[in-house]
Formats: sequence, structure tokens, C-alpha cells
Amino acid sequence: DMAIVRARKAVSHFAPMSAYYSPPVKLKDGFFMCGDWIDRSGHASWSTEKAVVTGRQAAAAIASDWKLSVDADVIPAAPDTPQLSALRQAARLLRNVKPPPEDIPPSPWAFAKDVLGGSPQ
Repeated sequence: DMAIVRARKAVSHFAPMSAYYSPPVKLKDGFFMCGDWIDRSGHASWSTEKAVVTGRQAAAAIASDWKLSVDADVIPAAPDTPQLSALRQAARLLRNVKPPPEDIPPSPWAFAKDVLGGSPQ
């Protein structure tokens, strides 16, 4: 059997500074996370690919902590194309000229990092 489910609002939305506050794969001893919203400043991938990458990274971190052997290599992301590099540069310039409005809520990870005692990356 097969089914296709369309979840129109099932997308990740990132707030300003969300990459800055996103947690690493290993939060502390015995506490690991993965998903498309983890380690936003690491592997340059998004959505399903990012979830798979951080899942493999979490598996490698768990295996390392437990002294196990696991094949969890991750293929590095391709470098940015010239077009994407130009868009990133334009976005940075725009944020410097006109920062995002103050009423945009911060990343939920800002709160989580405070609760877990971590500091922003």
C-alpha cells in the first residue's frame, strides 16, 4: 500500500538568529537530538536532508560515547553556487541596513539553551 499525505503547513520556519541558537547534535552526556532544526550552522543542508544528516551525526556521537563502531559518515554539502553566495551576501547587507523588526519572536532555541544551561554557538 502507498499513500501521499500533503501537509501544507508542515515546513520549518526559522526566526531571526535561529541558526545562532540552534542546538548541536549532542546537548550533554546522554542527551542527543536530530532533525532539520538542529545544528543550523553546521552541514549546509535543509529539511529532510538535514534530518538525515543530523540523525547520522547523532548516531556517530552515541556510538562514540558508548565506544561502539558505526558507519555514520556524512557526505559534505556542496559549496554554495555563485548565485546563492550573492543572495547570502545581499541578505547580510539588508539585515545590516534594516534589521528585522523587534516584534518577531526569537528562536525557541534561545529559551531552550537557557533552560539547558548551554550558551549560543
